[in-house]
Amino acid sequence: MASTDISGVFTSRNRDWAQVIGLAGAYLFSFFAFLGTAPATIGTVLFTLAFVSRLSHWRSLEADRLMQLCLAYTGYLLVHSLIFWLTAPSPTLAQEIARSGRDWIALLQFIPFAYWVAGREDRAQRLLFLALVGFALDILRNIDWATFNAAFFSTRFGANLPANAFGMFTGLGTLGLVAMRDRFWQCPPTRERQWPWVGLWVLFAVVMAEGLVLSLSRGSWLAFAAALVVLLVAEWRGRDKNQRSRVDIVGTAALVALILALLVGLNAGSIKGRVAADSGTIDQITQGRITAPPSGSGGLRLHVWRFGLAKWAERPWFGWGAGSSYYLIEHSGRPDIRDGAFWLDHLHNTYLEILVQLGAIGFGLISLMLLVLVRGVAQECRAGRMSGDLCRLFAASLAFVLVWNLFEYRVVKHDWTFFWILFAGTAYSFRLRTSREGEATDPASGRAP
Repeated sequence: MASTDISGVFTSRNRDWAQVIGLAGAYLFSFFAFLGTAPATIGTVLFTLAFVSRLSHWRSLEADRLMQLCLAYTGYLLVHSLIFWLTAPSPTLAQEIARSGRDWIALLQFIPFAYWVAGREDRAQRLLFLALVGFALDILRNIDWATFNAAFFSTRFGANLPANAFGMFTGLGTLGLVAMRDRFWQCPPTRERQWPWVGLWVLFAVVMAEGLVLSLSRGSWLAFAAALVVLLVAEWRGRDKNQRSRVDIVGTAALVALILALLVGLNAGSIKGRVAADSGTIDQITQGRITAPPSGSGGLRLHVWRFGLAKWAERPWFGWGAGSSYYLIEHSGRPDIRDGAFWLDHLHNTYLEILVQLGAIGFGLISLMLLVLVRGVAQECRAGRMSGDLCRLFAASLAFVLVWNLFEYRVVKHDWTFFWILFAGTAYSFRLRTSREGEATDPASGRAP
């Protein structure tokens, strides 16, 4: 029987160097995805090059519906970006279109990552755990421990990320810990060895939940609440219908509520101020005065959304070019979409950004890709080829991202790209494995760790 140890592929006499490099890149990327951009990028290069070197797998991949859509998406972006690059009214916009077009295509790196995850539960668990550890280390290293005191809990914190992005990733980290808790709580064979893992789970949960609270990101809070409901409802429906399972779910919900209540109590002043910050905007909406000058970030969002919809209406099918939104905002001459002395960086809505940048055709392609990906993963879950906790994690994460994207836009930033590669790649790997099962070069075969 082939060894399942992670080092097996590296110690085998008949080394498959593509597999060695691909797996090394996948593990390197996962650990540094939220810890260090340079090593994470090296990891993506390694697993992508190793994937490309496996020429024998292309026949099975080209028949995959998602792969076909990805090829159409790539072709559209290449032609779209080239045309808008050639016709850009300024060199600055031309450079931004070229850079953003490349970044939109970079999102497809989830496919080579999925190939190396190979739909293996043990490998997926290790990769996700490495990403969690790396992110926790990044949070801890960005705290100024020399001046750490009670004032820290009344200050907005984002580690080395914008606070809203930090809120998204800490919220997803908290969801992951809730969804995968049994892998911490029940993995050790003896009670004596179980408590350290439970303690580690509590430590991670506190760090992630406190990060979510300290981000003071209302969009992240709303997305987390929606995703947590999805997760708990899915657990209630999916668990065995016996008293013990239902008690476990209720107990977990109570534990999460207790942790959040304690953290909210520590940060009550900051939270209250953040929630009340847009009371003026709410008054404008209720009184039908959206055209009034914006008050707070909520008011700015309302005005920039109206601006974005107007620009999309001017070019509904093909948009204005990848990365064009800041140029449009900067040259609008509208003071109602300025944040003090600065123009807003983007439209603060991912769906609107896609429509403005890539048009209805680009939006349709991306929507179809996401729909096929979600449908394929759902089929794997219904067929029992993916464990229930992973299925619920991906469902809750999808709900979180769909809500969060209503208020923010970071799709082509490196942190969001790395998140997408990690989560979409892990989820798609189970579907990809089903379509490739039995191939000689399948990294999920018995020879692979």
